[in-house]
Amino acid sequence: MKSEPRPLWLIRQEHGTLAEARTRAILLDRFWILERSADIDGADLIIQRRLTHRSLLDRTPPRVGFIQAKFYADPTTTHYVHSEYVRSPEGRPRSEFFVICHSGIEDRAQSFLLSAEEICERFKLTSSEHSKPGRFVLPGRAVLTHRFQILDRGTVLDRIERALHDADFDTNRAFAAWALPTVKNEAPPILAMYEEKIDNRWADIPTEFERIRERAKDASYQLEDAYRQLCDIQETRDPERAVELAKQLKREWGKHIDLPEDLFDDGLLAAVDLHKKRYEQLDAAGLLGAHAALRRSVTERIISDIAPQMPMARDMVYLLTTRYDRQAFVNVVHESQFVKPGSLWPVPVEDEIFGGLREMPNPVGVLDAKDGMVRAYLAPGRYSYQVPA
Repeated sequence: MKSEPRPLWLIRQEHGTLAEARTRAILLDRFWILERSADIDGADLIIQRRLTHRSLLDRTPPRVGFIQAKFYADPTTTHYVHSEYVRSPEGRPRSEFFVICHSGIEDRAQSFLLSAEEICERFKLTSSEHSKPGRFVLPGRAVLTHRFQILDRGTVLDRIERALHDADFDTNRAFAAWALPTVKNEAPPILAMYEEKIDNRWADIPTEFERIRERAKDASYQLEDAYRQLCDIQETRDPERAVELAKQLKREWGKHIDLPEDLFDDGLLAAVDLHKKRYEQLDAAGLLGAHAALRRSVTERIISDIAPQMPMARDMVYLLTTRYDRQAFVNVVHESQFVKPGSLWPVPVEDEIFGGLREMPNPVGVLDAKDGMVRAYLAPGRYSYQVPA
């Protein structure tokens, strides 16, 4: 049904209302929305992580985030964002600032997320002669793309929450550095890049990285001469940098003090190299969000299939085949079934963990992987678990 013509001012007001309402609906699942500040270029929502033990009146209050909501009528729409919102006076992107953009109505509604870092890297700043000087230009044709599209809300909320956590750490560290020249009990978060769930066969990066930092912290309590270098390892957010610092420490102090052997982990470095390469490939292709959505879809399907069947016998194998568009990681289709090991491995195979011949090589693994299809298996009954009381 064709709608009657409306004045331009009313259309703008409706679009602003839509953008704010949709943005609130996304954020309220995870954050407190403290205030709405008026802005003629869009709604500014001020958010805070849900921390009941801290308040804005504390000496070191939790950082708040700023979310600007925009609505695009179509790809020809262009919005502008003040550069002061996006970057600090020193020119660094503000980690706590995001723009959430919306387009379409009803069943065609879509949302897109831009971080301050992405805006600085990918969008132009207007000149002083422009009618809107000192602002980043956000044209619809560049914003309304697969790269920025919100395909999985949980991943987006995780990303915003990590940004606020990072801002908290940096602020607190700057405030307390003069009074507390010691290793912090709370280590800074790992770089967001390494939080992305990207498979590699070397190591679980967050776990191994945390183990190295914990070892560095423990050793620093007993050492004095190498204290600063150990602190640098414990406080860095970059696993690659941590390994480099550890090797430097060994070269300079290895002959003089007893350093923990597991501080130097080439396995972690190999995992970091692989992860970083895959992360950069996904980022260059604009597929980080789609990759996260695909992984979440797989996880949810596995849980929904297996949870009602638990506990399961040791000789039952869960088989999952996932097909998807290999170019965009969308149009995901799952097929699953429970089978006996003999249907997959007719003859005994080498146990990949303990050696010897077994009815399956490992309790979990990938049977086949190619463009647009992965076929994997899991034997839930071979894992010990405890039902919560």
